[in-house]
Amino acid sequence: MDFTSGAAVGPRFDQGGYDLGLGNNVYGSLPSAAGALDVARAFRGAGWRVRRSGWTEYEVEHTYAQLELRPDTPLRFGGVVVPGRIGDLLSAFSALGLAHVVELYHEDGGETVYRS
Repeated sequence: MDFTSGAAVGPRFDQGGYDLGLGNNVYGSLPSAAGALDVARAFRGAGWRVRRSGWTEYEVEHTYAQLELRPDTPLRFGGVVVPGRIGDLLSAFSALGLAHVVELYHEDGGETVYRS
């Protein structure tokens, strides 16, 4: 399965539908990931919307999160997640068998780090 940079099938993230500030609030890495394409395929298999956003980058999104996957070593991501749904994002990583380090930045300037 390959992805295009155009329209993709799957649930959309509507940042305007949530009271979120502008910009990203979640960053992290997936140290057990084989590669960005493999992770994109896994997210698509789990029902997420996926599109190619660069030569080797992918955007994955669901109703509560939108992430950009970057093929660094380890694989890194950044994006937006509804803070109250961070547990759903962590569960998605776990369900896909992905070890993860997630940094969630709060509007008050605080940060919470999750590791698995």
